[in-house]
Amino acid sequence: MARYNPGPTGAPTALTVTSTGDGAVSLSWSPPADNPPAYNVYYSTSPDVKKSTGTKFATTTSTTAVVTGLKNDTLYYFAVTAVNSSGEGPESNEKSATPAVPGDFAQTDMAGSWRFNILVSGTAAGWMRGAVTVSDTGAVTFDSFLDSSGRSVAPSYLFPRLLINPTGHIRDAVNADDAQFRGAMATRRNMVVGKMSPDVGSRMIAILQKHAPSVGFTLSGDINGFSSTGGAGGARRFVYSQISTGSVSEWEYAVGQIGQAPDVQYPTFTAPSGRTKPGDKSSRLSITSAGIVSEANSTGSPKPTVLIPAGVMSDDKTVIVATATDSSSGNKYILRIYQMINIVSKDANSITLADLAGTYGINQLTVGSAPLWASSLLTVGSTGGAVFSDFLDSEGGTTPPPEMTLAIDTVVDPTKPAWSGIITNSADTTFHGKLSYSKDMVVFTRTASGLYSLFIGLK
Repeated sequence: MARYNPGPTGAPTALTVTSTGDGAVSLSWSPPADNPPAYNVYYSTSPDVKKSTGTKFATTTSTTAVVTGLKNDTLYYFAVTAVNSSGEGPESNEKSATPAVPGDFAQTDMAGSWRFNILVSGTAAGWMRGAVTVSDTGAVTFDSFLDSSGRSVAPSYLFPRLLINPTGHIRDAVNADDAQFRGAMATRRNMVVGKMSPDVGSRMIAILQKHAPSVGFTLSGDINGFSSTGGAGGARRFVYSQISTGSVSEWEYAVGQIGQAPDVQYPTFTAPSGRTKPGDKSSRLSITSAGIVSEANSTGSPKPTVLIPAGVMSDDKTVIVATATDSSSGNKYILRIYQMINIVSKDANSITLADLAGTYGINQLTVGSAPLWASSLLTVGSTGGAVFSDFLDSEGGTTPPPEMTLAIDTVVDPTKPAWSGIITNSADTTFHGKLSYSKDMVVFTRTASGLYSLFIGLK
């Protein structure tokens, strides 16, 4: 039987590129008429970039890409080609951009659409999620809201306004002394993390992700694995960090991978309670065109005790944030953060100890018998030494956690892929962390004095 030959593919069109922060540029384009299965992304510091002369960054099945590892304040030129079974087609239109560390923050950085996930620990334990639109003046309009009790109207204390100062600090009141919610924005202006005490006995942490309605998502391009052959180019890999409250207060950590199906497998899974890890291929992820991720039971066993109903994927396709209720043992409320290790087949993105170095604004939620939130700075040196400073918690405490020595995993191991960005602390077996794909966010969990904590740091 003759195999169908689709013929030569055309050139992608409408390429746009945007500097998205420190050493990074975001690209999007429209597919040619034959809707090919893959694309190659090229860049150069010289104009008229061609597939024969440019540097190939990656092959992707999506019509978007984030090119990282670029030199700041350098002008780069970009082009994209389409690939089908007949080969590689011609180059798209060319666009240029200059990656740079952004300057001072402005109120316009807060303006736009944001999706949020919140976990509350303590007497009012539960979760909240939804979407808001923020005006140029900081006024907030709720576009959607849902909490773990089924309420669809946001409480009056939540985000009455969102104001930002030039250093990226955010509060919900004009007068700083009146502010209840306090947080910080990421350098790339795409995420806010903050905390507050909604009542005397409760502590909460909130994650807001900015979303441009023009950004679309697909199952094949943003969730599925890349081939059925497995190996380095086959699976889409991730790390997830989770904190829970309510009937069970603890952290959870997993290294997983998604196949073409897209069924999920867990080479590594751990929690303080030592609970049973889900079986390989026991759940399957899906995504809407708006970037809402859900999870359903699949063929494997044992099944997960909780399935993610409505996680939010970031516009750069590297992070998913989700909240859910695990009713397998009472009402256990969770906040889970997925961080992708690779977002294209044979991903060339590398993460080293030098990438971890820098200063992060940390927001922390501690669960257990004495729930609290805390904020601090974490400075990581070139050899991995990590020191907390400017520490303040919800009980007025100012004593920071002890110094740590961190390492980045670069060992080729099926359970911990090379260049994974997984962070370890040899002196603390309860520590589990990950530096984000874009190298500007750290997430880690740990146990101290019988309490369980999730730390989120933005560079």
